[in-house]
Amino acid sequence: MSDKQRAVVVGAVVVGVLSTSYLQIINILCCLGVLIGGAVAAQQMSRIGGVETGDGALLGAGAGALGAVFAQVFDLVLRPFELDSQSISRGFMESMMQTMRESGETVPPALEQMMQQQSDPSVTTILFGLAFSIVLFAVFGAIGGAIGAAIFGSDDGQTAHPGAVQQPPEA
Repeated sequence: MSDKQRAVVVGAVVVGVLSTSYLQIINILCCLGVLIGGAVAAQQMSRIGGVETGDGALLGAGAGALGAVFAQVFDLVLRPFELDSQSISRGFMESMMQTMRESGETVPPALEQMMQQQSDPSVTTILFGLAFSIVLFAVFGAIGGAIGAAIFGSDDGQTAHPGAVQQPPEA
C-alpha cells in the first residue's frame, strides 16, 4: 500500500467512524466529521512527505468517498445493536411523535409515512443513499483535505521530503 493510499484509508476510517452511531450528529454541522477526515488524510500525508493544497483536496476526496462506504459498513455491523444511524434517527422521530401526541397535537400523515418508509428501506433506497453519500462526502472531504494541507503543509509552500535539507529563507 502506498503512502497516499494509507493516508486515504486513515482519513476514511475517521470519516466512517464520525458518520455512524451517535457520532453522526457531528455531520449535522456542515459535514464536520467528513471535513475532519479529509484533514486527517492530508495531515497523514504531510507527516510522510509534505502535501500541497491540490494533493490535500484529492486525498480528502478519496477519504470522503471511501469513508461513505465505511460508514455504511459500520452501520450494518451496528444495526443488530440498534446503534446504527437509521435506528438512532428512528428513535429521535418516534420520541418527537410521542411528544406531539402527549401535547395533544396531531401527527402529520406525511411524518408517519416517512417513519414507515424509513423502517423498511429497499435495496434501491440504500444504494441511492450510498451513491449520494459518496458524492457528498467526496466534496466535503476535498474541502477538508485542502484545509488540512493548508494547515499541515510546509510553511514556505514547498513540499517537504523526508531527509531533504531545508534551506533557510533568504533575507
